[in-house]
Amino acid sequence: MRKIAEIRADLSAANEALRSAEGEQAVREAIDKVNGLIRELEAAEAAEAAERALAERQLRSDEQTAGRRFSLLRMLNDITDGRQLSGLEADVAQMGADEYRRLGLSGSGVQVPLAALRAASGQNVTTPADGGNLAETMASRYVQSLRDNLPIARLGANILTDLVGTLPVITSQDITAGWGAEGAEAPTSKASYAKAVMSPKRNFANVSTTRDLLRQTSFDVEADLIDKINYAHARIIEDATINGAGGNAPTGILKTAGIGSVAMGTNGAAISWAKVIELESVVASLNALKGRLGYLTNAKVIGALKTTVCGSNTSRFILDALVSNMVNGYGIEMTNLVPANLTKGTAADKCSALIFGNWADLYVGHWGGIDLIVDPYTGKRKGEIEICINCYNDVLVAEPKSFAAIQDILA
Repeated sequence: MRKIAEIRADLSAANEALRSAEGEQAVREAIDKVNGLIRELEAAEAAEAAERALAERQLRSDEQTAGRRFSLLRMLNDITDGRQLSGLEADVAQMGADEYRRLGLSGSGVQVPLAALRAASGQNVTTPADGGNLAETMASRYVQSLRDNLPIARLGANILTDLVGTLPVITSQDITAGWGAEGAEAPTSKASYAKAVMSPKRNFANVSTTRDLLRQTSFDVEADLIDKINYAHARIIEDATINGAGGNAPTGILKTAGIGSVAMGTNGAAISWAKVIELESVVASLNALKGRLGYLTNAKVIGALKTTVCGSNTSRFILDALVSNMVNGYGIEMTNLVPANLTKGTAADKCSALIFGNWADLYVGHWGGIDLIVDPYTGKRKGEIEICINCYNDVLVAEPKSFAAIQDILA
């Protein structure tokens, strides 16, 4: 069976050929080719899903047989000490390598599929804040660090996993109809298609830990370590989704050309009911008021919405959290990853953003699990181990007209 990346590339080319085909026979042949490739792609994706599910079931079966679960810390210790991986850790590393090969990625270290990761980190046994507080002498409890909310999936974005190669996303414009006199020649109107491509972009994190922490604590450091790795990974993707600058990083909503815009004032201004309605109207005027509609903003703007009335003759607030936690009938999510340090006129680093749109037109792509590179040498004098984590992701606003933003709110 061919690789999914190859089939998708052929399908993209076949779609292009179909759009330019002329004549009934050529169109029919092009349609048959597209349909054939679609069936081949569906079969390949089904086979891949079955292979992945089988591998995950095999891992669970191996864990039950061995009487223990996969341990990231055991894997890290074996790599650090130069021991060959064995048992479940070797099986997971092979699963990760197979996944990377199937997805067309090349790793530099040991690959761990996301299915093998469970939950949360620590860093140092002798320094309390770095991990000493995790060394257990009796039943331990710990308080997680304060974290930014990660709401993109709840808003309804399309989360695509196990992608292979590049992913083309096609958008189109409607055909224009018209009126004419009897016998007059009608102008030809063609459907217009645009193609945007998602491609794997590397994001990374470096984690330093110590041999003492990995080997001495009996608290579930492994769960905490994995949780922090997963959170760092998720946070950088959400941040890029909202305000990614492009280039090596994805292009976020606020940086995407073609989204709608509403201005508060020359130097920014406080949010108002009229501007909220104008924001929705920008999306509605382009016939994009459909799908999974909702708002996203930060804590400052949420506070302003809760204390700003809709008009002088009403006591109704723009956001009444006690009644519905909605703005004009649409859900709203909050994260401090939405910037609050934007500049407008003389309001330097003081402005916040409010985004409204159809979140179904936002795509977040994941290519495989994580690539672990373990370095026991750089910090050897301090007994430290450095772990470099690489992941591959991308973000795409498939239809910019589906989104509009205010970026100069003073709150």
